[in-house]
Amino acid sequence: MIERYTLENEKLYTIREAANICGISRATLLRMEESGFDTPRYINPESGFRYYDVMNILKIQRYLALKRLGISQKDILAYYNGTLDKQNFLSEIRERLDIAQRCVDEFESSFTERESISYSYYTLPEMTCYTFPCPIRQIKKQVEYNYLEIKKMYDTGFKPYPSTPMFCVVPGFDSIYDGVDREPFESVICMSVCPDSIPDESKVIHIKPRQAFSLLYHGDTDYVMENGGKMLLEEMKKRKIKPAGPLYGINVVGIFFGHEIEPDDYVFRFAIPIE
Repeated sequence: MIERYTLENEKLYTIREAANICGISRATLLRMEESGFDTPRYINPESGFRYYDVMNILKIQRYLALKRLGISQKDILAYYNGTLDKQNFLSEIRERLDIAQRCVDEFESSFTERESISYSYYTLPEMTCYTFPCPIRQIKKQVEYNYLEIKKMYDTGFKPYPSTPMFCVVPGFDSIYDGVDREPFESVICMSVCPDSIPDESKVIHIKPRQAFSLLYHGDTDYVMENGGKMLLEEMKKRKIKPAGPLYGINVVGIFFGHEIEPDDYVFRFAIPIE
């Protein structure tokens, strides 16, 4: 343990001053102390008045920054106490960062007033998914069919996992890359579900994380739903990127995201695993 520094005539701050500097309430500082997170530099044994130094304030600011990232008080305390499950913690933080970056990209796309197309490398996350085949190609009928199947999923007891929107997987679509025409392709609809709430294992698949190449599109909904996968494969050919798996068509912001959302605001992501 490093010995704590000493400073002559050091300026200490009252609890009210420290709270003002950190932009929080006095009560919040006291609750942080009660939780075991931080102890004031000095507590007057007679009056009970608390005094904070610069190190206290910097530590409190660190705590507030971690809270803004969505890290729980329990994990913050475990980090400072040396009892944190480091690997599990890092996995959760990376997942949150991936979700945040995806949301930024997707919102930027949806906020444009004209057609937006962007290509990038993309990591397909690890998922446990409820699945059902979708043999229907007409968009309106497909939406009605999916709606009823998703209702079955909820009624069966599956709990949706909020990090990944509904998507479809189209096996064999990557064969177009080599000029093999196998259309029409039957897609499999996937809904990410909580791994600890699976009443019927036969209905789920487990997807491992994979590196992919991706197309993010905002514009003509009918056009992209029909041509998005081909557009992505054409770009991969130009860049000499070899596909190594099926097409993932992700409904980022669209039909199943609320009655208020207009088709002009839909955003789709198409992704294909790569070698």
